[in-house]
Amino acid sequence: MSTPSSYIRGRRSFLKNTAALSAATLAAGGAAQAAPILDRKLKIGVICVGEFSFMTHSWSDIMEAGQEANNPKNGTLGTSMLNMDITHCWDVNPEAAKKFADRMGATAVKNYDGMVGKIDGLIFSGFYETPWQHLLARPYIEAGIPCYLSRPFAYSLRDIDYVLNLAAKHGTTIMATAKHEHYHEVGALKSRLADVGTISCVHATCNTRDFPVHNHTQFMLMKILGYDVESMSLATDDVMNNNYLVENYIYKGWDKQPPFACTLQACKNKDSLSVTVYGTKSTTSATMVRSPSWQDGLYSRYAPQVRDMQRTFEGTEFEPLENIRKKTELFLTAFYSHQERGGAPVKVGTVSPDWKPIFPKPGWIDESMFKK
Repeated sequence: MSTPSSYIRGRRSFLKNTAALSAATLAAGGAAQAAPILDRKLKIGVICVGEFSFMTHSWSDIMEAGQEANNPKNGTLGTSMLNMDITHCWDVNPEAAKKFADRMGATAVKNYDGMVGKIDGLIFSGFYETPWQHLLARPYIEAGIPCYLSRPFAYSLRDIDYVLNLAAKHGTTIMATAKHEHYHEVGALKSRLADVGTISCVHATCNTRDFPVHNHTQFMLMKILGYDVESMSLATDDVMNNNYLVENYIYKGWDKQPPFACTLQACKNKDSLSVTVYGTKSTTSATMVRSPSWQDGLYSRYAPQVRDMQRTFEGTEFEPLENIRKKTELFLTAFYSHQERGGAPVKVGTVSPDWKPIFPKPGWIDESMFKK
């Protein structure tokens, strides 16, 4: 299944427009101007600040160092390293939204689209909203407000194509990443690939217990090795709380590089991740050790991603739209392997655009609100 040409074509105009877009002016009414406003902080809206929210887990402790910490025992990052201010939020649970807004000095809106015209950028910071993210994002993308989409971005190819076509049509900057994609280990390992000779295989570990979070490392590997994967398989006893999880990709290869296998394994250890590339000339690897200090974790594990969110809200494209689709496709292909094939390999491009995995929170969003 090839990448839809509609948003590839649309991306040409999207790239031309991006240089002229100011996140601040977009929120004020969508009129494009050449220079961003720098004399105030970007006004940021957040969707999902209650259950399974990354914003309440860590991100707001980086963005709003002067506000109350999410966990008073740990504290915030303690420095104003960004130029963003959380001004509005919405959650499926109004009480959770109000609690977060009160702590941040922000405004909780009643309706999911109630932040349009009031913010410079929108952050989706949860997991349970993902199957409806394309609908929740629509009014903001149509208004030209840059958006960060929470991983795994969509629960069908049809839904991610909807978002990407919408972004291309309206020239709206969007970002869809997992935090490991922003680590300096990505560039370091990628630069060393030329030294290993022909790649024989790649082995990686990730310490997360659920597959949708596990793809932090999955997407990191793709950023290092590329997105040209032939097939994927996923063997696990439980996608949300596993005792074992092993994911295998077969890369097609390139130039003089023949196809090779990449294995990603969930491990119950304290390190965030490890990646080892075995080659005919040498082996190169990286391990990210987790610090016991929460402030260290905020700075090294979460801040790089939040920093790139700000760049997105300022109008800078983090990656091509087609990369976002490819990541979503590979995630869904692996999920299909587990759910429909019992862990057997599945060729990338064969999963129906309308196929959806079983979701742990069906009915989390009342879809009637999109019809109002």
